[in-house]
Amino acid sequence: MKKLSRLKLKNIKGASNCSGCPVNNTYGPGPEYTNSCDDYFNLSGNCRACVDVAAYCFE
Repeated sequence: MKKLSRLKLKNIKGASNCSGCPVNNTYGPGPEYTNSCDDYFNLSGNCRACVDVAAYCFE
């Protein structure tokens, strides 16, 4: 297997582009998170791949 550079990975079709996504927010239950799990599920699929989410949101 050959390792790919970040530049080549970025150009692969379907690679996520986090432009316009709230990448500084965290999602989960409780006061330590900036947003709720519901807010996470309201994000577009592209942005979901770019943010931090607690495993508790998938229970």
